[in-house]
Amino acid sequence: MYKEIGSDFWLNKNSNLEDKKLSLGFLNFNFSDIAYLSTGRSAISFVLDHLDIPNDKKIALLPPFTCHTVIEPFISAGYKVYFYRINKDLSIDKDSFLYDIKKFKPNVILLHGYFGFDTLNSVKDMISEIRDSGVVIIEDITQTIYSEFKHINADYYICSLRKWTALPDGACAISTSDLFSYKPIKIDQELEESKLNAFHAKYLYMNKDIGKKNVFLKLFHDAEQMLCEQNYIYAMSNISKKIQANLDIDSMRGRRRENYSILNKFLHNSKIIEPVFSELLEEIVPLYFPIYVKCNRKEFQAYLARNDIYAPIVWPKPNQCGGVVDPQVNWIYDHILAIPCDQRYGYDDMNRIIKVVKNYEDKIDKEKGDSLR
Repeated sequence: MYKEIGSDFWLNKNSNLEDKKLSLGFLNFNFSDIAYLSTGRSAISFVLDHLDIPNDKKIALLPPFTCHTVIEPFISAGYKVYFYRINKDLSIDKDSFLYDIKKFKPNVILLHGYFGFDTLNSVKDMISEIRDSGVVIIEDITQTIYSEFKHINADYYICSLRKWTALPDGACAISTSDLFSYKPIKIDQELEESKLNAFHAKYLYMNKDIGKKNVFLKLFHDAEQMLCEQNYIYAMSNISKKIQANLDIDSMRGRRRENYSILNKFLHNSKIIEPVFSELLEEIVPLYFPIYVKCNRKEFQAYLARNDIYAPIVWPKPNQCGGVVDPQVNWIYDHILAIPCDQRYGYDDMNRIIKVVKNYEDKIDKEKGDSLR
């Protein structure tokens, strides 16, 4: 059982890795071309550059619950951005989706599923017709890449690979019909080195009890700042390709599913949290165990952190969404939290999470009881 759960991955940078060729052959669709890039944000920019849509026709319809790094490439490329609507279970309402398309008349629609689950299922049957009308469909498969359900029939797919394991960088852009006219070859070597140093410092702390936490936290912070300040579309580094090629995908899938099932079994009836997805179908590989917090989220998250469990909100509401998204999406932004359940952890770690959550529930019950006396 690890002393802390969540936050950044770790990696022994001196590990011997097999010389394997990177392949995304496990994906359940055919594609014509692929470019490996440094970040998901750059993958979106790369696809938008490839489309070369005239400035006066740049209108995009995007997910309302998303990261600012999904929105920013569109704004930087000169797109007018609108947002479709989603339900509490993070699915898309079919009727409102069609209404938003007719209302905003987008040239590009980007969709993405959430936390490994098939939240786009309700609109899959209409995507081909939308494409036939001249709208370009991009699916961001970052959170669903390892799940085994059928993806939507998109023109392009993009993915940030580094969300799933210890990669210094790594993303891809996939075309299903045409070839990319160019592919970046320059690598951000400074970022690669900074991330590897951060991964290794945390590896020593977690596995060898060497070093101090504030040291690797500073290394990660500096590396992320470097990534945020990128203003060039870099290629994915060779070391990231090698790490990704050596990733045991089947083992990762199994461990994440097992961990999710343990959390779901013991927390689905909690008074203070509600799982966003109460059922884990066989084809799902979860990114996190996402929950809606029914008590004070900030205090609950802080309590978890005091017990060395780091549960991210995933996305604060982007500034670009201010005053645009509807009350349902605002509620999601205000209540969602993501509990770690990834391949680094096992049965004992999940039971520790369960114990801490139940202790907090007991604490709230006691405080309510005391206030009534």
